[in-house]
Amino acid sequence: MIRRCSKGHWYDTSTNKVCPHCKLESEKLGIGIQDVEEDDRTISIADVGLSLGDELEAIIGNSVGNPITGTAIPGSMASGEDDDKTISFGFFGDTRQQPVTGWLVCMTGNERGKDYRLHAGKNFVGRSPSMDVVMVDDKKISREKHCSVIYDPKSDSFYVAAESGNLVYLNDELLEATEELEQEDKITIGDTSFIFIPFSRGKRKWENE
Repeated sequence: MIRRCSKGHWYDTSTNKVCPHCKLESEKLGIGIQDVEEDDRTISIADVGLSLGDELEAIIGNSVGNPITGTAIPGSMASGEDDDKTISFGFFGDTRQQPVTGWLVCMTGNERGKDYRLHAGKNFVGRSPSMDVVMVDDKKISREKHCSVIYDPKSDSFYVAAESGNLVYLNDELLEATEELEQEDKITIGDTSFIFIPFSRGKRKWENE
């Protein structure tokens, strides 16, 4: 039997003794369901013009109805939870990767053999997931901006720079200032070494669209 509670929610009494929507709301407020007044009345579906879709929604009871429109709201949206997933609108959307300009290839440590894409501008290296080149396992690498690898489209050149006074080695020599990179240069930070491989160089570069 379909019932409507005092707050206007529809539910199936054969599967729920009390309104599941009110119960969910009371749990959010930290009160027991016994504290929620339930003035439920059994109403004929035909009397109120309840559609088949609304009837099925009430019977299923797995979604919380929108109090204004009566339409179902998915569980994650109803609870206000956000799973932080990136959603792309359209074929490219807002999640397009910047064109690759080169790579760092890890030569040592747990990430040995893994390559990291570089893009135009500054590519920050660190352990934080917000970095362009993320090195989680090497605890000797700073979490934020241990160093940066830079591609300057205007000069068509790559550079490496230490950030915040961190130790960086270029071809086993301590990096004391920003230095230009050449193909297969070796960059060492913490216990990790990279080999630099350029893509954008000379006539091979990306044009602005």
